[in-house]
Amino acid sequence: MIHPPLPGASISEGPADWQILQQGPDGHATVSLRGVYLTQAPRCRVETRAVSEADGSLPAGCGDWCAAEMEPGNQWKASLRLPAGGLYRLETRVWRADCQDIRPMRGDYVHHLGVGDLWAIAGQSNASGTGTGPAEDPPELGLHLFGNDETWKLASHPLEDATRSRHPATVHGVFQAHAPWLNFARQLKRKLGYPIGLIPCALGGSPIALWQPGAKCFENLLEMVRLSGGSVRGIVWHQGESDAFSRKSAEYPAGFRGMVKGLRDSLHQENLPFVTGQLALWTSAADAEAHREICRMREHQRQLARELGHEVVPLLDLPIGDEVHLTAQANLEMGRRYAETALKEVYGLPIRSPGIRLLRAERLPQKSPTIRLSFDLGAPGWVKVGNPLEDFSVEDESGAVPLLAVRPEDAGWIDLDLSRNTLGITTVHAHPSARPFPCLRDRDQRPITGFSERVTGG
Repeated sequence: MIHPPLPGASISEGPADWQILQQGPDGHATVSLRGVYLTQAPRCRVETRAVSEADGSLPAGCGDWCAAEMEPGNQWKASLRLPAGGLYRLETRVWRADCQDIRPMRGDYVHHLGVGDLWAIAGQSNASGTGTGPAEDPPELGLHLFGNDETWKLASHPLEDATRSRHPATVHGVFQAHAPWLNFARQLKRKLGYPIGLIPCALGGSPIALWQPGAKCFENLLEMVRLSGGSVRGIVWHQGESDAFSRKSAEYPAGFRGMVKGLRDSLHQENLPFVTGQLALWTSAADAEAHREICRMREHQRQLARELGHEVVPLLDLPIGDEVHLTAQANLEMGRRYAETALKEVYGLPIRSPGIRLLRAERLPQKSPTIRLSFDLGAPGWVKVGNPLEDFSVEDESGAVPLLAVRPEDAGWIDLDLSRNTLGITTVHAHPSARPFPCLRDRDQRPITGFSERVTGG
């Protein structure tokens, strides 16, 4: 309750300045307001409306001043139905009659309100934001953030700002820097035409165990979503470094599936989308097993993304600023690739995937031992920026199978000529290293998504 109440109409419950409301399936959101009023007029009513913050015009389909419901004790309540868009300004006033001055009395305002989509940010340090170096990625009206201090604001770096944080579960203690998600939100807003809200919940160094139901990162995300409005359009997820570094990749799929199911159940969103990425470079892999563990994690991430209905976002061609963290410029590209995947898979726009997807790996029935890799390539074909022999390795039940040549065809396949016939189960690995340099790309510089695929055919 406002105490003491100001003359006119005061808002005691309602959205906050800078808040982004999650739109419903019909492209609208309902805003509820409550408050008190103070006037000496013998006849009066509280009125509310929404206008464009830019020019004061009425939103499409919305009327002008509407009477609120008056309640005992000089209280009032109202609801407004707003279409996706904004930014809006909510206005209140007191209309009065039978008094000397019949001009409407003042009321409270809510500024910079948007209706669009909310995305929660989850994962570890490359999700929370540790990218160093310069990058042009400024704040923009319509890109807002629900911070760890539980206030809505204009989104700006660092997104995981712990100033006045009420959520120590996400305070890692290291210096926070550039994150991918401001550019992710910017790309969505440009294509979709409405505001995007971000809810940062990632924690540097967090293993998948901390994202299970009941664990601190999982529960913190639920609380942040609840406080920000109760539902989100989707979750951007980048994590797995800690589990790969500790040689626990075999346990990762079960943990990831448990997190996805737990969040969907807890948020009552059965088909809640997740957009996920592959591990980027890791330069401190100390031995062959460490390299293999990173490759296993990338393959788990590729397969788990397919279970979710999309292709994993490739990151292994992006530059890093230390042993494992992407630079600020790389974060811009990461955000763009996540946005392309979301626009294609979540919003259904006709956009290409940011990586080149493998369709199948098969033996060719010919005299010389050859494996053909077929890709979803399309125009404009392949380019070489290095030796493509470095992009692939082959192994069978007897061990490594040396490659003689890698022969790309612009029709969409790559033939691998082998030094010998393979024995039993045979697997092809793309980018078989913790720190690969993708040599084959398409002419738009899309990399081949990392994979470990079993070969079919005789």
